[in-house]
Amino acid sequence: MNKIKKIGVVTGARSDYGLLYWVMKEIKENSEMELIPLVTGSHLSKKFGYTMQEIIDDGFKNLVEIKISTDDLSPYGIAKAMSQGVRGFAEYFKSNPLDFLLVLGDRFEILAAALAALPYNLVIGHLGGGEISAGAIDDSIRHCLTKLSHFHFPITAECAERIKKMGEEPWRIKVVGSPRLDFINKVRFKSKEVLAKEFKINFSGRVALVIYHPVTLEFKDAENQINNLLTAIDKLGIETVLIYPSFDTRSDVIISKIKKFARRNPKVKLFKNFERDDYLSILNSVDVFIGNSSSGLIEAPSFGLPVVNIGNRQKGRDQINNVINVGYSSDSIVKGAGKALSDKEFIKSLESLTNPFGDGSASKKVVKFLSKIDLDDSKINRKIFNQRS
Repeated sequence: MNKIKKIGVVTGARSDYGLLYWVMKEIKENSEMELIPLVTGSHLSKKFGYTMQEIIDDGFKNLVEIKISTDDLSPYGIAKAMSQGVRGFAEYFKSNPLDFLLVLGDRFEILAAALAALPYNLVIGHLGGGEISAGAIDDSIRHCLTKLSHFHFPITAECAERIKKMGEEPWRIKVVGSPRLDFINKVRFKSKEVLAKEFKINFSGRVALVIYHPVTLEFKDAENQINNLLTAIDKLGIETVLIYPSFDTRSDVIISKIKKFARRNPKVKLFKNFERDDYLSILNSVDVFIGNSSSGLIEAPSFGLPVVNIGNRQKGRDQINNVINVGYSSDSIVKGAGKALSDKEFIKSLESLTNPFGDGSASKKVVKFLSKIDLDDSKINRKIFNQRS
């Protein structure tokens, strides 16, 4: 009988859990694997909605809590939280050996987990490598995770090629598509009428979904950037669903501003987070996505949804023609939204949009790959730099 593989999956925020849900479910249901959910970051913070409860409600048991501070969102505070994460994960790995650690994306708390795993020679798999987001420290973190990992699950062939150019051996790379899309094929979308009743959103006119995260390489400009965005929302004058930013440097500044803005503007509905089905139902119902979230680039195409992508956070990330890139000024944002809502030729072009970032089976592909890996193979931990001419 084959040895049961203990698979640790790290999740640090509602954003990455939304991508990992089906991967975790596939691992949980595989008789050859034991799922160990490792929960950290903003999941454990009341300020950010204590989203660990969502994981529990989804039926995942025996969650391991790795606590880090979410109070200080200055550069020092983020660096301190990273060090707490490394220590917390290291202490867990010391007494609880795993066979495989699965990480996703580009966040600092995920890097902490991978760094802690390194001295233990723990085999690491990385989802979402090879992407680019040049306006954030996430870009550097993502590439660090690539070099710390033994297996790679990029969303496109282009991302896989970037990983190869970083010297990773091709046999370690499996293109799977984005696990974000696995949900879309399975969810039963709520109607606008149901969403209006549950969340008090007025769908009688145009509705915008707005998510704005800190641009961490430009954190000193966070206040000016969010002020410009809120001025633009005022100018647009349409119903707005506004969601909290990610747990990053200066997100406290953004949260303070949007809370005050929502209190004085009856057309703005502010939410810390949504359950995944509700979030996708809202994507399916709104008229425009405004902000700098990767969700606008990866998930929005599945809904033919126009996206006004602000500034540099997602600079360099693969995108298709539903995206209108704009600067930080309020006028630029308003102009982009105007095109998204009123340009008939542009709107017509979105009717035939297809999402190039996966087919909704990423989770099954990842787990199938994991099931075939011989973790006792000595060459797995012996990474060789694959120099390309």
